[in-house]
Amino acid sequence: MSTALAVRRTGQARLDLGRSGRGGNSYASGRGGAASGPGGGGGARRLLGLLGWLLGLALCATFVVAVSVGLLVGFRWLTSAPYFALKEISVAGNERLSSEDILALVDVPLGANTLDIDIAEVEARVSASPWVGTVAVRRKLPAGLAVTVTERQPRWWVGTGRGLFYAEADGAVIAPVLGRRFLPLPVLEVTPEAGGTPAGLEGMMAAFAALDLPIRPMDAAWVRVLAGRLELFFEDRGLTVAASVRDWDRSMERLGLVWADLVRRGEDRAAREIRIFGGKVWVRT
Repeated sequence: MSTALAVRRTGQARLDLGRSGRGGNSYASGRGGAASGPGGGGGARRLLGLLGWLLGLALCATFVVAVSVGLLVGFRWLTSAPYFALKEISVAGNERLSSEDILALVDVPLGANTLDIDIAEVEARVSASPWVGTVAVRRKLPAGLAVTVTERQPRWWVGTGRGLFYAEADGAVIAPVLGRRFLPLPVLEVTPEAGGTPAGLEGMMAAFAALDLPIRPMDAAWVRVLAGRLELFFEDRGLTVAASVRDWDRSMERLGLVWADLVRRGEDRAAREIRIFGGKVWVRT
């Protein structure tokens, strides 16, 4: 009995040890996996990836700094190189203003580096002249500058509280009438009752000029704008021509016919007043 029991107990003990061994191996293996298994390898790879990213970032920053320094050095060399020293400034498009006037407005000395010239500032200085409508400035590398202007065109003299001024076709004031480069033009008078210069005044004068008569609008001594009508006075003939603004083109057609009839009868020089309103024409001699 004791021998059999011992055997059974021994077998049981061996069985328990076997289970304990398997369980122990499994438990040990689990702890070992946490320390040296796939989890531990992933951490190392992440660390290596971070180090690689930081190294790439440092290389990119170094490259950017090197390129920036190179560009700065290159720009400083270009803007001080004698090869780009300004030798010529050409001026085009000016009529009223002389080339010397334009060059004074440009205000850039010869010898200045063409790459270092601020084009926008030069254009702003030239545009400050009341005679300049538009201006374009461009570099002509390596040593030139081209200035092209479009001037405002005077069509009238207009009286203001500051004196007599040149004005554009629409009545916009340009500059004072001075003795220098004097230009005789008709005086444009806009009466208070007119409420301002009529829209399309330039086209109206063009329609008058297209008649090709001995009397031309630009030869008038003055043009007066009243409520709904225009009057032109030709001093050399003592003649006033008046017409309605509302139907100007048809009025000009009638003026052409009436003038042809006056010439045919030899009375064109005797005419002192021609008025065209409502499709009717009145002539006073």
